[in-house]
Amino acid sequence: MKKFLYFAVSAPDGTTGTEQVACFPADQLSHLEMATATQLRVYFESSQENDADSGIDAAHAVLTITSGKHKEVIEAITGAIASANAINVPMITVADSENSKFLHANIEACASIAVVDAS
Repeated sequence: MKKFLYFAVSAPDGTTGTEQVACFPADQLSHLEMATATQLRVYFESSQENDADSGIDAAHAVLTITSGKHKEVIEAITGAIASANAINVPMITVADSENSKFLHANIEACASIAVVDAS
């Protein structure tokens, strides 16, 4: 069964100005990298071209995390994807700021989501 990673910054407001909610296929996870001491970027491969005008080089979500806890959060995300318990659960909530639900105690928020629009 294909798995998906769910991220929500806030409740969808119906505008196209910013992404509030996104769900990415887990098998398109490209890499995770430290942005700052309290931010982790989760990157995804995409068939969409880059959007140089808006500065989006790849689809990604930015997580706000407990300072210095990058390794623990990365282990939680990769572990959830690989977990036998998640085989029958297609959607893994990584960070849902709207409902205060997070995959790991060291994830505090989904700060932003950036995607390249398909249009």
